[in-house]
Amino acid sequence: MLEFWYSDKCTRQMKLMVCIATCVMIYLCSTVQQLSLMFTGISIAIGMSIHGLRALSLKIAADNPYKKGFAILILVMPLMAFITLISALPTEHKIILTMQAIGFSVIGLFILSTFPKRRFDKNQER
Repeated sequence: MLEFWYSDKCTRQMKLMVCIATCVMIYLCSTVQQLSLMFTGISIAIGMSIHGLRALSLKIAADNPYKKGFAILILVMPLMAFITLISALPTEHKIILTMQAIGFSVIGLFILSTFPKRRFDKNQER
């Protein structure tokens, strides 16, 4: 899934639609019960760390003996963080809170993954 998100096949419009759908899902879930600020921050940090770990893995040379181990680390670390976060959530409306936590993690990933492709030079044509 991440490979598609970072590929050229996933256009800016598609990314925007996914971001909007994620925000709507978070909003609808928050009408039942809101995720606390602490869990929201942790969720966003998990999403940002997924992007950071992926960026680091791309810098490792293909012939490096640690490449496969780092790929496993990229999969296991965010998964363990999610499991720990979900286990710490309150038991009332846990599914709703879990959906919000995953949504905020995805938003954190979206923020960093779209940032490098933005143009900041006002003289460039769009």
